[in-house]
Amino acid sequence: MAVLGVRINVGVTQQRVDAGSAPASWRGLITNRGTGAVYLGPTGVSTSSGYQLDPGASVSVNLSAADLGLYGISASGTQALHTLATN
Repeated sequence: MAVLGVRINVGVTQQRVDAGSAPASWRGLITNRGTGAVYLGPTGVSTSSGYQLDPGASVSVNLSAADLGLYGISASGTQALHTLATN
């Protein structure tokens, strides 16, 4: 099992958040270190369809192989997400 700590910059175009994951699963903590909300969801996520992660907030995520493909998008600017994950 590897532990991955990654900073991901999320802008107005969707960005994959669970990148670098193994084919089996992805478990992690995602923290929004930016100044604006980030919206999380599957490919095609938008600011109206995604889970809103406000600045300073964190969410724990556990994805099976069938669920891999978690993306983020922001309404404006570039926001920094920090992830700490195992696969």
